Amino acid sequence: MLITYVLCLIAGGVLIALALDGEGDLSGDGSGGNLTILFNTPFWSFGLFGFGFSGLLLTFLAPASSWLPSSLIALAMGLVMGWVAAYLLRLMARREADSLVRSEDLIGLEGLVTLDLSSQERGFVELQARGSLIRRPAHSVSGPIAKGTAVVVVASDGHTLSVEPM
Repeated sequence: MLITYVLCLIAGGVLIALALDGEGDLSGDGSGGNLTILFNTPFWSFGLFGFGFSGLLLTFLAPASSWLPSSLIALAMGLVMGWVAAYLLRLMARREADSLVRSEDLIGLEGLVTLDLSSQERGFVELQARGSLIRRPAHSVSGPIAKGTAVVVVASDGHTLSVEPM
């Protein structure tokens, strides 16, 4: 049985490694459409790995006089790990990724003036929003502001931001 555990552990590990992309994220989302959960790759990948890993641990750590065979426990662990992994990946696939930065999202953020601005003349402000560096035209609500000054966005009119110094 030890060889079976080792082979399942290696097979599951290889399947999981093949499912990872260059950044270490799982590329498979666990969605099987109308197919049952038993027919998708994450179930089998994590199930095989869980069965092999649990079986190896139980073989070396469980007492020999256990009333329940380690293969049954390993099988249950493999099924549970496979089902949980497939279910979680399916849940994550349903989430919508929204990295769009709207003007309303910028209100209240801190930025840095990159081109002098005043209440009559527009300048530019750089902000960090949702992991992106954004450069927007801006005007001051309280007098002229020099380049390099930290500001906070107080309002937005289209793409032009209204800022004041911090």
